[in-house]
Amino acid sequence: MTASSETSHPIPEPLRVIVVDDDPEGREILAQVVRSFGHSCEVACDGEDAWAIYQAHRADVIISDWKMPILDGLELCRKIRDGDPPHWHTHFILVTGRGDGLHLVEGLRAGADEYIAKPLSLAEIGARLEAAGRVVAIHRALADTNVALRLDSAREHQAARTDPLTAVFNRRRLKEDLEPLEGRAARYGHRYCAALCDIDSFKAYNDAFGHLAGDMALCLVARTIQQHLRSGDALYRFGGEEFLAILPEQSLADAKSGMERVRSAVAKLHVRHAPAAPFPCLTISVGIAELGAGSVRDWLERADQALYRAKSSGRNCVEAEVPAPRDRPRSDVDTTSTDPSCIPGSAGR
Repeated sequence: MTASSETSHPIPEPLRVIVVDDDPEGREILAQVVRSFGHSCEVACDGEDAWAIYQAHRADVIISDWKMPILDGLELCRKIRDGDPPHWHTHFILVTGRGDGLHLVEGLRAGADEYIAKPLSLAEIGARLEAAGRVVAIHRALADTNVALRLDSAREHQAARTDPLTAVFNRRRLKEDLEPLEGRAARYGHRYCAALCDIDSFKAYNDAFGHLAGDMALCLVARTIQQHLRSGDALYRFGGEEFLAILPEQSLADAKSGMERVRSAVAKLHVRHAPAAPFPCLTISVGIAELGAGSVRDWLERADQALYRAKSSGRNCVEAEVPAPRDRPRSDVDTTSTDPSCIPGSAGR
């Protein structure tokens, strides 16, 4: 290696460099030169040693001699390229004493970014590291941009499936979540209950206090329902003042007990109701049905019928569907009390 009086401008970010050479003297001299430019540097005596170091903590740049025992520079380069994750690029520089074109093409095809011919000069090493720093910075910036784009995409995906007012899931997310349930229930025997919740006499509340107050009340009720569901349950805004909870792995009895706690929690908010309302505070009525042999549409219709019975029973209560006899298929359950084209149909309940 020959020294030169030429110097290079320092690059903004120090690089993590691995120097690989089976010649101890040449290896240490090159490492000292790399450090003199402000970079951190580790040394390896052959390709296997370098690979172990690289796996422990990835490097920005590897400067590797071509000819080495055990694992040469060419094979090391191939392993590095195979091991680099999509968001990471290691700049690989091959050091060689041969300058023929076919030899260099072989190195580039193996994944090397560039090569340095022996004997090495201080100025050339500095210039190569500057160039490597620019390439590494571009790859890092692209990786950061891709991460930001993925986060933005994830946020947009979530926003498109969230009710903007109450922050619970919306009908679009409900449609996506409901599609696989029939198959899971039939194939794996999973149990699901649907609990349809409706704020009692909510039109009277809006008429008395205005829609802004009504929006605030909707948010408070939605948050209270969600807080009192299990972690595996899901809550959706189903209609104006209706919310649908999907309750996995619950029997009708368990679901009714759980939703009774939810109903009680809403009543305990003591949100003053309209003077014309049947109760002094906001309350909810709940109808529950279990997914059976029928369709998801039938399932939700049965939950709506149970909700209708809760309203007819005086509101502020929880009603579960009456299970069909064991010898009677779910598809035979009478659903004539609800028009399937307008589920839910309880905006004025």
